[in-house]
Amino acid sequence: MEFIGGASILLTVVIGACSCLLTLVILAGTGFFIYKTFGSTFKSMAGNRNVLQTGVSAPAVILSVQDTGVTMNDNPQARIRLRVMPMGSEPFEVEVTQIVGRFQVGMLIPNASVMVKYDPNDKTKVAIEAFGAGM
Repeated sequence: MEFIGGASILLTVVIGACSCLLTLVILAGTGFFIYKTFGSTFKSMAGNRNVLQTGVSAPAVILSVQDTGVTMNDNPQARIRLRVMPMGSEPFEVEVTQIVGRFQVGMLIPNASVMVKYDPNDKTKVAIEAFGAGM
């Protein structure tokens, strides 16, 4: 089917351009949705990794635990309120949000002992290093 003066080619180019534009809009929307949904989880995990590598170890006691409703590879994310007791310094309370292994969930009870690492320059940055009393 040929239109007057090569309109067929122009129509093909316009349809191809619209198809590419629609695909880009869909991909951008999907990427934005994934970022808004999981971005804070990945940012939290990166911050925890940094604290675990460079932080100071201290014992802590779990004060409370809440499920955030987020899971990663069937491992739940929990919001955990802790009392951290560093040696030679005053105890402080902090809330951490962390992915917890499925087999560690049973250890998340009030008054349970954990080992944490914290940033001495910013005591809001705390990550759980180990669960249980036999640390």
